[in-house]
Amino acid sequence: MSENPGNRSRRRGAMVSRSSRFVGGPTLATTARMNASHVRTTLLAQHELLRGHLATCTRLAELVRSGEPLGLELDEALARLRDDLSAHNQAESAVITKLLHGPSSWGSLLVDRMLEEHLAEHAAFWELLSGTRSEVAARIDDLADELDAHMAAEERTFLSPLTLSDDVIRARSREDLID
Repeated sequence: MSENPGNRSRRRGAMVSRSSRFVGGPTLATTARMNASHVRTTLLAQHELLRGHLATCTRLAELVRSGEPLGLELDEALARLRDDLSAHNQAESAVITKLLHGPSSWGSLLVDRMLEEHLAEHAAFWELLSGTRSEVAARIDDLADELDAHMAAEERTFLSPLTLSDDVIRARSREDLID
């Protein structure tokens, strides 16, 4: 049975709730007056950190699969990836929901559907990260490819400056007031 992905982070003192703390990188506090550009920049920086974790885990998993005695190093790298991915997913979902649901005309059903699909993708990543060291090492290449594609899609869509910027959020808010 695998551990809840957020439990390890909380045991280490990482806060992943209202004042989200990204374990290994930039923090992102959610407030009533969030700045969309800051949120976007922080989430993009977290993506880069996660890509670095994936590269490390992929390299170590390849070495472990070839017989190198680096199991403990792989375990530590996977723990960092799990911790930071959990914190990132929670922070990302919270702030994106607030910014896109805000007083803008994105359409509540559209945003809810987008977030539902997004959370389902996150659950699929946790499936790939669950299991024994050998099981995860065998799937790490698939995880790296899928997670990188997922982050790239986020960067093209709701983390795009055409979607998540202060000007866009303000303009959509004004449209709602006019309609």
